[in-house]
Amino acid sequence: MHRRSASTLVVVGLASVFALLPLTPACADDAADMAGVKAASDAFYTALAVLDDGAAMSKVWAHTPYVTFVGPRSQKIIVGWDDLAKYWAKSNGLFKVRTAKLDDDHIHVSGALAWEVGHESGDTVMADGTTGKSDWVTTNVFEKQADGTWLSVSHHVQPGAKK
Repeated sequence: MHRRSASTLVVVGLASVFALLPLTPACADDAADMAGVKAASDAFYTALAVLDDGAAMSKVWAHTPYVTFVGPRSQKIIVGWDDLAKYWAKSNGLFKVRTAKLDDDHIHVSGALAWEVGHESGDTVMADGTTGKSDWVTTNVFEKQADGTWLSVSHHVQPGAKK
């Protein structure tokens, strides 16, 4: 085969491959997913401040048997939506006020899973009137649902790093 013919075949082959690629760049999907995960994270922290029977949290968590939760007062890992729903209903009654926000967050999306690591801080007023400050290093995991929304599937906190 002549060099010119081989070069032509390579160029035609590459052009064929590129013609089959989607016109929308993958980064557009990545940006939409990043925005979806950020919205899911914001919804989680908004729901955290709602001290109801757990209804607010039920909207931001996947109702699956594999969700996990390790909170600041946890003595064990809570696994499964049924146990987590009971936790929120009981735990919310311990507080008069609970606020938290995530700073210095880092999000990574990989397919239908995303994780976020950051510094969680906030204020609490317990039912007995005692107050406290939150200072946690947090990992949140989200899962993309069939309808394209992102929901929490794991939340884990541990004491924050000393500054």
